[in-house]
Amino acid sequence: MKKFLFLLPFLVVTGTAVLAQSTITLTFTGRDQNNAHVRLDNVTIQNLTRGWTEAIFFPDTVYTLTIGTGISDYADGNEMQVMPNPFDGRTQLNLCLAQGESVRMMIVDITGKKCAEYNGRLSEGDNIFEIMLTTPQTYILSVQTSEGMHSVKMVNTGRAGANQISLVGGESNTTKVKISSTRSHVFELGDEMRYTGYSHQSTGLIPSTPVIQQQYVSEEITLHFDLASDALPCPGTSTVTDYDGNVYNTVQIGNQCWMKENLRTTHYSNGTSIALGSSTSTTTAYRYYPDNSSSNVSTYGYLYNWKAVMRNSSSSSSNPSGVRGICPTGWHVPSDAEWTQLTNYVSSQTQYQCNNSSSYIAKALASTIGWNSSTETCAVGNNPSTNNATGFSALPAGGYGNYYNVFGGIANFWSATEYNGLDDFAYFRYLYYIDASVYRDFIVKGYGFSVRCVRDSLSGGETTETIPTVITNSVSNITATNATCGGNVTSDGGATVTARGVCWSTSQNPTINSSYLTIDGSGTGFFTSSITGLTAGTTYYVRAYAMNSVGTAYGDQVIFTATSSPTGQDGHPCPGAATVTDVDGNVYNTVKIGNQCWMKENLRTTRYADGVNIPMGSTHSYTDPYRYAPDNNSSNVSTYGYLYNWPAVMHVASSSTANPSGVQGICPNGWHVPSDAEWTQLTNYVGSQTQYQCDNSSYNIAKALASTTGWWNSSNICAVGNNPSTNNATGFSVLPAGYFGGGYYGFGGTTTFWSATGYSDLASYLRDLDYEDAGVLQYETAGPNSVGNSVRCIRN
Repeated sequence: MKKFLFLLPFLVVTGTAVLAQSTITLTFTGRDQNNAHVRLDNVTIQNLTRGWTEAIFFPDTVYTLTIGTGISDYADGNEMQVMPNPFDGRTQLNLCLAQGESVRMMIVDITGKKCAEYNGRLSEGDNIFEIMLTTPQTYILSVQTSEGMHSVKMVNTGRAGANQISLVGGESNTTKVKISSTRSHVFELGDEMRYTGYSHQSTGLIPSTPVIQQQYVSEEITLHFDLASDALPCPGTSTVTDYDGNVYNTVQIGNQCWMKENLRTTHYSNGTSIALGSSTSTTTAYRYYPDNSSSNVSTYGYLYNWKAVMRNSSSSSSNPSGVRGICPTGWHVPSDAEWTQLTNYVSSQTQYQCNNSSSYIAKALASTIGWNSSTETCAVGNNPSTNNATGFSALPAGGYGNYYNVFGGIANFWSATEYNGLDDFAYFRYLYYIDASVYRDFIVKGYGFSVRCVRDSLSGGETTETIPTVITNSVSNITATNATCGGNVTSDGGATVTARGVCWSTSQNPTINSSYLTIDGSGTGFFTSSITGLTAGTTYYVRAYAMNSVGTAYGDQVIFTATSSPTGQDGHPCPGAATVTDVDGNVYNTVKIGNQCWMKENLRTTRYADGVNIPMGSTHSYTDPYRYAPDNNSSNVSTYGYLYNWPAVMHVASSSTANPSGVQGICPNGWHVPSDAEWTQLTNYVGSQTQYQCDNSSYNIAKALASTTGWWNSSNICAVGNNPSTNNATGFSVLPAGYFGGGYYGFGGTTTFWSATGYSDLASYLRDLDYEDAGVLQYETAGPNSVGNSVRCIRN
């Protein structure tokens, strides 16, 4: 029968119904660490309690949350009537329960500060509480029961002697109210929210520091942004990928965003190949191996002549150069002026100067490896381990000029600027192992030098059109042939996104030119993609992409493996749910057995899905939730999970005999604590399959469920500890975590799992595997609720 929670508060606002439908308005603003205004290009709003996400985009900075807790008169359908208000320091609450259960209450003020709390088990029917509050203001009362969290606003105008909630008794009550059913994207007072802002700066889309808080009132929320810092990855652009799929790290220095690795592409961004050269040329584009060895390319990049670098572009002395040339989409070849901007900035910073000389900055730009040794003071080769304060990481790739020279001794970098308009010469910068300065010079364009690219931007910090910014979603619904992915285009780069989707391949860093892809609409925002044509058991790499007139951007790479067996086969990851992640970020593998989808690892969370902490215990309790480290050793948790007492497992939920149990309890969203009936379904199924039976006995199934490691040895035929290497035919992977019962027992020899089904007020049904036994045992009276046992969750 449907259970209802009845709330009758003798409180709240003047003479009308409350919370039948009301709203909270959030206004967002961005600030940097100097408290200067930062434009919010979009804000992501996540309800961590209920698991949904929304986004608003510039120029919107306001978001309205509709409270989903409707309260109406249960007896006659009218809206709830409240007593006269305000109350003078004291009021009463009647909480009417359809059944006895544990209840938590909390009162917070308008700032979210907790003022009073009550935790305890209440009886069926009416429960009368006295509420006392010391400060005249508005408060929120939240009540957590097995039906969920429900909230009521209270207005106090007086001053009682203390802040407290006290149970004073019970009496009959003819007026009852009920909580409306939950709807999609529902919000309730007290939900834990996460707000993250994004601002598109000259260096990319920069995220704010997230604000995580329980939300009770309308307010203005300030999102704080960190300014870009030298020697760190460029904000919003920690890596860049070229046409070949090479991934380069980036570094922010001053107001510029540079690659911190030498270019090593063999193609231009349009796919045109760059020939490998064996001679110099000012008319044909060539690339060369550093020191004539292909093994050097992965570290030092290629050397290129100026023709290859410029890709038929004209010389530029502008800042920025505007010359895409050989660089990836959204990046360009630095002009001589941009190199000067870099060296002038580094020279101006005392932390980058050697011996307090603004000329001695080469060490701050040079890498810590690869350089020939030098005894010259402040020279790059003098104690190279002290180099690279800026993070620029210049490597001595040498050069090519009809022969290979000075590998290990010099780093040469092209600019996009000709020398005084001469057709055959161009400016470059170089660092030398026996010198302390960075030099500007010019040389014949036919030589082969290294290339560093700079991210596109205009002087003065004004952004120009760039490639979009896109995020790759996680992969879900994985089968042997198909999967679901997608992404979120968070910025169009100033130009319309004409196509978006995902691309995938069996090789890393897939692109739209070398892989399978989907096309899933255009513009910014979230999109979903269907990945098809997979081969069972094969590992794939997938990236979201977005295209505009500037070029193609890619999200981070996500790796997944198509299931190696047909959907529904035992012992393999659950279709569409190969893993599950708890609120702490722990990731658990899953296993399909019969018609059930189980975690194949013991739970190790320290919090419930609603964010409430589960305390560490040192004693056992029938009422207070506790967790324990197996064998009293925290290092065991990562493998064996935590042990939990039954109050911790149930999280104030009532016992359930149903299949499925319907008790989320300690489990992640979308999963639940198995009832005794669900454990019986598992053992009955395993016992019915001859491949899981030992000695053809339907009782002897423990070995098929137990892991192959960790168990004590046993000489008993078909026992779990008898030749454990033959265990785990089902893939369920039970580990012997032992149990806690005032002390720690059985680690290595036994494991016991809770069910959501109570046997009595003080005990509940369990399942047990023991190293000396061949069966899976069901315990009743041997399972007091105060004991710490393992937990496995099952998919809803």
